[in-house]
Amino acid sequence: MTAFQVVDVWTPSWCGPLDMGYLRVMSGAILAGRFTPPNVQVTTAAQVANLIVEAGESHGVRLDVAAATAERFRRAAEKGHGQSDLVASYHASFDNGPDRADG
Repeated sequence: MTAFQVVDVWTPSWCGPLDMGYLRVMSGAILAGRFTPPNVQVTTAAQVANLIVEAGESHGVRLDVAAATAERFRRAAEKGHGQSDLVASYHASFDNGPDRADG
């Protein structure tokens, strides 16, 4: 069972407003292989993340998480997912796994 499948079946009644609806929607897209049509393309997300990093740097602030996010989007685009929804950045998690755009 993958982490995404755990999210799918783990539905405690006490979650209520603290439930992570976005995580459920995005993990569902990954499980179903639904990366198009994109809400936000991987390439656009990468550009925005890079702008955030540059803005921080111009003010002497290191934004390590934003930089890592930009790198993750770059790797996903490099694997053929540039025009896919940003959830396709999932593919950047693998060196030798899912590596080409499949939808």
